[in-house]
Amino acid sequence: MITFAFGAEAWPKSLTVSDVERHKSTLIQQAMFARLTQPAMVFRTLSRGALYWERWLLEKDPGRCEEERVVSGLELARDAGDWKEAELLLAHCQASPELVGRPFVDAWSVIVRDRLPEQVDNEQRLEIAFQRFRGAKDVQDEGARAELARDVMARAMEIGQVGSPVPVNSLLARIAVAQGWNEEAEGSYAALLVCRPLWIPYIVQLSELQAKTDLKRAFSTIETAKSLLGKDFWLAT
Repeated sequence: MITFAFGAEAWPKSLTVSDVERHKSTLIQQAMFARLTQPAMVFRTLSRGALYWERWLLEKDPGRCEEERVVSGLELARDAGDWKEAELLLAHCQASPELVGRPFVDAWSVIVRDRLPEQVDNEQRLEIAFQRFRGAKDVQDEGARAELARDVMARAMEIGQVGSPVPVNSLLARIAVAQGWNEEAEGSYAALLVCRPLWIPYIVQLSELQAKTDLKRAFSTIETAKSLLGKDFWLAT
């Protein structure tokens, strides 16, 4: 396994159910500790990673612990600030003969309905902020452009304290890449990979950034991804 953002491991030892269960549990424990000791965005990132694997287990190991996994996933979605993921879990419940109509589904439906608009609004604010940065691409003063980039990134970090870490880290990564801030871009892509660990574009982009400073680390990232996803995994991009 490879250590990525916040000392977290993005991937389990293998994609067997038992290894994924252990990895998910580790992320949940790390998230609980981060909630007490780290900025909220760290807690949300780790929770989002655990949520990814909870949903993976629902799909890859169907029919076992379904209610427990859905409830856990909804709680993790809440902790991650990712109400779109919670909405997908509720859609799973509506399609499940075992879960449709259960009281907890109705209760969570009310919560998601109330909270989802805030996430949508935050993501719109992030996109507006990024377009503001892009609109300054012709600014010749590097200092002024860097100051604008820092201002936009600071606003994104504020949203990251209350919202989903995926769009926040995505914006941070795009700005850092545009500015040539490779270390910061790598950190953001590493966080994205914790959130969505089997998302191939993140793996490729992270390894490309690593290769600029440490070929051995980039090679290790690619080789580990091959062991999980197959030797030609990047062709899926």
